[in-house]
Amino acid sequence: MKKVMLLMLVAGALMSASAVSSAHGYYGHGYYGHGYYGHGYYGPGVVIGIPWGPPPVYYAPPPVVYVTPPPPQNYIERAPTYAYYCRRPAGYYPQVARCPDGWMKVVTDSPASR
Repeated sequence: MKKVMLLMLVAGALMSASAVSSAHGYYGHGYYGHGYYGHGYYGPGVVIGIPWGPPPVYYAPPPVVYVTPPPPQNYIERAPTYAYYCRRPAGYYPQVARCPDGWMKVVTDSPASR
């Protein structure tokens, strides 16, 4: 256990020493370091050690479900049913055989036409 801790301590010291030595390199001075873009380059932080707590739990994504849409509905409009009416003599076609003024076409009010 002591060897592992010593190894981690030495590795951390070497990494921090290399980051310090390259901090004033090409981007540390001049136009990029102290001028327009800020005060130097700061690299990504490195954390060495034992993680605290259990590892994160990753859940699988839910399964992809493909649903086909239902077929479109076809609306069929039925043609209205007609009856023929005569004004003089008053009555409809089967009851009145002849109409001297001409037949009038009338839409019936039967449930089949709705």
